Amino acid sequence: MYLVTAEEMRMLDRYTITKGGIPGIILMEQAGKAVAEEIMARQPSPGRAVILGGTGHNGGDGWVAARHLLYRGWTVLLWRLGKEEKIVPDAKVFYEACSRHVPVRGCDSTQLPELERDLRSADVIVDAMLGTGAKGELRQTVAEVVTLVNAVDRARVVAVDLPTGVDADTGAVSTMAVKADVTVTFQYPKWGHYLRPGTDFCGEVIVREIGLTPPSLGATPVPRARLNDPELWHEYCVRRDPWAHKGTYGHLLVIGGARGMLGAVAMAGEAAYRMGTGLVTLTVPESERLALAAKVTQAMVWSWPGDGVFAAGSVAAFRETPRRFSALAVGPGLGRFAGEEAWMAQLLEQADLPLVLDADACNILADYSGLLPLVRARKQATIFTPHPGEMARLMRLPVKGVEENRPLVARKLAERLQAIIVLKGRYTLIAFPDGRCLLNPTGGPALAKAGSGDLLTGMIGALLAQGVPAEKAVPMAVFVHGRAGEMTGMQEHSVMVTDLCQAIPVVIDQLVD
Repeated sequence: MYLVTAEEMRMLDRYTITKGGIPGIILMEQAGKAVAEEIMARQPSPGRAVILGGTGHNGGDGWVAARHLLYRGWTVLLWRLGKEEKIVPDAKVFYEACSRHVPVRGCDSTQLPELERDLRSADVIVDAMLGTGAKGELRQTVAEVVTLVNAVDRARVVAVDLPTGVDADTGAVSTMAVKADVTVTFQYPKWGHYLRPGTDFCGEVIVREIGLTPPSLGATPVPRARLNDPELWHEYCVRRDPWAHKGTYGHLLVIGGARGMLGAVAMAGEAAYRMGTGLVTLTVPESERLALAAKVTQAMVWSWPGDGVFAAGSVAAFRETPRRFSALAVGPGLGRFAGEEAWMAQLLEQADLPLVLDADACNILADYSGLLPLVRARKQATIFTPHPGEMARLMRLPVKGVEENRPLVARKLAERLQAIIVLKGRYTLIAFPDGRCLLNPTGGPALAKAGSGDLLTGMIGALLAQGVPAEKAVPMAVFVHGRAGEMTGMQEHSVMVTDLCQAIPVVIDQLVD
């Protein structure tokens, strides 16, 4: 499913109307009817609804919803925000149809007490004041109405397309916004439904089709962002060949595990096995070899010179060994150490393998900009998996600057490094060098535990080791990681990383044909 900006949605609307031959008034009827249906699905018995309609197309959707509720026995109270003469033509048709049956009251500051009484008596409040095109601060009357809506406790608040006050593209809230219980949006979700603070105002987001011409039938533009969905990579969720052996499914090398952080590299290795790789080797400093060997039972342990952390020249072992690996993950528990710049440079030059960079591997690259050309020059896929703090260091921004512009900064770094960027968070973003972007809808607070990111690193590395192309492996691993978090979410306060790891094969089994 595409994820669109306000402008992309306007252009897809326009294409459907001008090229697809579907009048805008039909699209409006479909949208408003969808809102009414979602309301009635949650409250089958007719109740009391207050419709707050603006003068634009969003208001038109609200007038359509009002008509459908009215026809099904609801008591409907209509309030108009803005002057009647400013209502756009398509919306005016439905506004006048409603006004034939129910009086419409125009809202100004003198009528706020009456509106407040209506709101407090309502079972449902429909927010159809402003749509996806609204920007900036709310005008005073709208802001006052939003305040009244948010003060109501008993009514279910349903937003049409987007809560009033939320920016469709950034999720920004300049002054205030309607706090909705349900947001019914049309055809495709918008960025503002998933970016904070807007996402906190949307409640449950329901996407309803209204008959827009899809890009597959020629509609333009083709949006550059999508929700991460199994249909994008499902061809790699298959039953295994009964004649396969451990070598069939690749060999992942995980480098990290400084003193005190051996758990990180061990968890990455366990997740890699759970994700299906055939062989995993964990590489740690020589001083940590025995401790790690006692900790893990399945992964092989390979030590490089170093006491507590890797020695500056230890990476030479990678070139000298006859071992054969099919993918490489660097960073879980890596730590910082003297000579790390040269160490990382040698690794980037020598590792002609798909590569995942996490944790301190990201921090080393952030601190030594001279390494970045080596990343760009790589022939194999490179994947960075930063959390917002690591992303801030890579982009030389405050964390707030990252969180307020997640799609923008992820795309910029992906283009700059010619790498795939996995910006972790509630809705993890996957940005590709060509500007495409995926937003991952799975996950939750169960993943907010130390070690969760190490699991993801191992999972991505495992799929790369098995030969899954990076543009498929990364979204597949991120989706499964999030779904594993959802499966353990009933105990979200008490989840251990081992619980998440054990959920991985259950999720995969659900996905496999």
